[in-house]
Amino acid sequence: MTTSQPHMFVSAPASEGQSKRDAILSAASLVFIENGYEGASMDLVATAAGAARRTLYNQFPDGKSELFRAVAERMWRAFPEMDIATDEAALANPMVGLERIARGVATFWAPPLAIAFLRLVIAEGQRFPDLTKTFFEVGKTQAMTAVHDYIAELGRRGILRIADPVLASKQFLGLVDEPILWGRVMGDPQEISAAEIDAVVNGAVTIFLGHFYVR
Repeated sequence: MTTSQPHMFVSAPASEGQSKRDAILSAASLVFIENGYEGASMDLVATAAGAARRTLYNQFPDGKSELFRAVAERMWRAFPEMDIATDEAALANPMVGLERIARGVATFWAPPLAIAFLRLVIAEGQRFPDLTKTFFEVGKTQAMTAVHDYIAELGRRGILRIADPVLASKQFLGLVDEPILWGRVMGDPQEISAAEIDAVVNGAVTIFLGHFYVR
């Protein structure tokens, strides 16, 4: 059994409890992944969502670019721990805070559809640079800022010995992203098990604290 759950994508048509907008965004996610940004169209999304073309344009009057932005925003809403820099329990114990970040990142990237969407952004980014800009603007930048602010605050409190919080944040995330994310982005079909996530999280926290923790 794996942790791979399509937390930001679900198949259309909508379930009874799913809103029409969610159904459209779910369908659009899959249409973008399967057809690429250029090959995707509002008509394809409407068909996949079981919605009228007019309904799509009522909700997304600027068309495909606005729809893509909404899909990316929906994806990044699943990223956890955005308020961790002000969480006193996490600030009091860096092992707890870093473990929460690492597990949140690993779980966020565990579903295969999350990898597929990131692969789409990378593949299409050269022809459509606004896709990459949008992807960063609506989520990744905020996620990175939250991690940076947490690690920087630990440095300010003298808990960690941090000379460059930006670099330290990237190093910590790299300890998680390298084993969880990048091999799969490059085409490795493996899924990530709960045991593998545990090993990655524990290793990342141990290595990071081993270097930066003030004893």
